[in-house]
Amino acid sequence: MEKEPRLLVWNYTVEEKRNLDALLDEIKAPSAVAIETNQGHLSLREIIHTDGRSDREFASAEKVLLFYNIPQKGVLFLMGVFKQNNLPRPIYAVITEHSIEWPFSELHEHLVEERDRMEKRSAGKSRD
Repeated sequence: MEKEPRLLVWNYTVEEKRNLDALLDEIKAPSAVAIETNQGHLSLREIIHTDGRSDREFASAEKVLLFYNIPQKGVLFLMGVFKQNNLPRPIYAVITEHSIEWPFSELHEHLVEERDRMEKRSAGKSRD
């Protein structure tokens, strides 16, 4: 995985993306790249490295923020900054050498399922 580090966001409103980009500008980080609905069925590699589009649209109300080629220390720093500010609470994920080959729609589905499992497990433990 080479190329410049970047953040990819899914399902951010124009205002939410503007606020995120303003915060990123404050900390001298590049602005985030929005994944468009006509890119949802493309692989992450295609989304990151080409200007590919599909004739199929993808839709989901979940917000997702992906870290690409950002060291763990940077990911943790950015997540801390995001949590300290009035930004949406997306599902966070790091794009790996394996997941870069997945269509975004499949990764999205996997992330939502994983989050739901964790929340269910956490809710079960809190009742004990």
